[in-house]
Amino acid sequence: MATQVLYRKWRSQTFEEVIGQEHVTRTLRNAIRDGRIAHAYLFTGPRGTGKTSTARLLAKAVNCLEEDPGDRPDNTCEICQAITEGSLLDLIEIDAASNRGIDEIRDLRDRVHYSPGLARYKVYVIDEVHMLTTEAFNALLKTLEEPPAHVIFVLATTEPHKIPDTVLSRCQRFDFRRIPSHLIVERLAYILEQEERAAEPVALEMIARSSEGCMRDAISLIDQLLSYGGEVITEAQVQAVRGTISGQAIAEIVDYMVARDAGGGLALVNQMANEGIDLRQLALQLVAHLRSVLLVRVGGEGARDILSDLSEQQLAVVQTQADELEAGTVSRAIRAINQASREMRDSPYPQLVLELAWLEVVEPSMGAALAPTGSLSVAAPPPISRAAATERVSVPKTFGREQSPSERREASAGPPLPKADAPVPEEDIVETLRANWTPLLFAAEEKSGASLRGALRTLRNVVAQGDDVYFAFEHEFAKTVVERPANKAFLQEMLGQILGKMVRLHCQVGTQVTGVSEPVHRPAPTPAVPQGPEEQDLSDDPVAEHARENLGAVTSKIGPTGS
Repeated sequence: MATQVLYRKWRSQTFEEVIGQEHVTRTLRNAIRDGRIAHAYLFTGPRGTGKTSTARLLAKAVNCLEEDPGDRPDNTCEICQAITEGSLLDLIEIDAASNRGIDEIRDLRDRVHYSPGLARYKVYVIDEVHMLTTEAFNALLKTLEEPPAHVIFVLATTEPHKIPDTVLSRCQRFDFRRIPSHLIVERLAYILEQEERAAEPVALEMIARSSEGCMRDAISLIDQLLSYGGEVITEAQVQAVRGTISGQAIAEIVDYMVARDAGGGLALVNQMANEGIDLRQLALQLVAHLRSVLLVRVGGEGARDILSDLSEQQLAVVQTQADELEAGTVSRAIRAINQASREMRDSPYPQLVLELAWLEVVEPSMGAALAPTGSLSVAAPPPISRAAATERVSVPKTFGREQSPSERREASAGPPLPKADAPVPEEDIVETLRANWTPLLFAAEEKSGASLRGALRTLRNVVAQGDDVYFAFEHEFAKTVVERPANKAFLQEMLGQILGKMVRLHCQVGTQVTGVSEPVHRPAPTPAVPQGPEEQDLSDDPVAEHARENLGAVTSKIGPTGS
């Protein structure tokens, strides 16, 4: 017979055992004590934080046979034991991910009218409720609003924003939080004590941090480590099984950043890669460490409350590094390495992605030269000569001496945003924006960080008409970011500076701007130029290909003819 896994064996059986969610359990216990039981609840929050366990506890408490409501659930009565064993038919758990259609909800709606067989209430727990279809939500809505007196609904989800407002308004909502690392450590230590096993304190801390507030992940990892071997779980075992890196190694990488030793950091990353370390996990842990450094740098002593999960020794290391690094340097490093962690998932060369991010952090001038530029369109650029391609991809370098800090800052900063002396004619607006797109991207990042710059880089089409400029973005999220009041006001101000007149910015989603009438002006057609010996077809030329991928000409559209 299969052994029961630890996270099921140690599932919370009382409200006191629900870790890190006192704001939820206290409210529910008081409601049960006072007889103020709602007909529908919504439990939201990250995975592994106790939503389903609390739903089962609620089902126990409302049906427990203990006379004193304040002592429910007692876990000794017939109802409580049946729920613990999973045999109570009046507790119905539904996985909405696999039962998301209207037929399943209609069947549920028909069954709710039958009285419970043994308990006071029939409790329906619908997990991952956001997966239901729109039609299924509509079918559930009336029953959820006015269910029979013997029915209680508990909806659980990790994505409450996907639930219709009409459903949200009919539920009492409880938000579960990520569980602090020190509480996870305490719970893991208790479980190991009951299992007559042990672990090094540093190993438990590493498990807690790697679980990112998810108790279920932490207990599952303990279960795996108990099978790994040995009476005591060690830090080395956690590293081997989880692929995590010791805090000392992470701090050593940041020490190379402090010393501006790009080569030393690359050598250490290469060593870790050869040892089989998960490089994306390395990037994530490095971001977490740099966050701690940034908090100490800008928050001083107040940051210690936020970083209560760190030991005194770890805090001392972070404090030393915070004293040596500027806040801007740390924030730039966090953005670069966090972006690299996302790109590494889809890259065939994840180590190269991380190495380039490292160079961008330690040697800003090199990172700026390697970074791709934004574009107004994904259309392929026209062929260019070998001489022009070589000139465009060349990178200015300082030979024979190391750059000064001021030179490095100038190299990492973007080109200045120009200011028009006179209003730009309507027919030249798109070309003017194209010519000044890179300075605008840098200005956007300096103003609002990488999110605004990243959103602008998904721009696919621009149309100008009078004092109105229309942007078409590839993704909805980019449109949302740009339309934030502060971002939109800033962009309109920058566009006004570039164009010499105030304009109104409008955003759409798609590859083309739609719903705009034809502009009066159309660009004159460009005469064809015969292809001479210096203007040959370079579609297969590697230098030209590099220019097209990183700095290539951008195209846009004005009116129906395009340009």
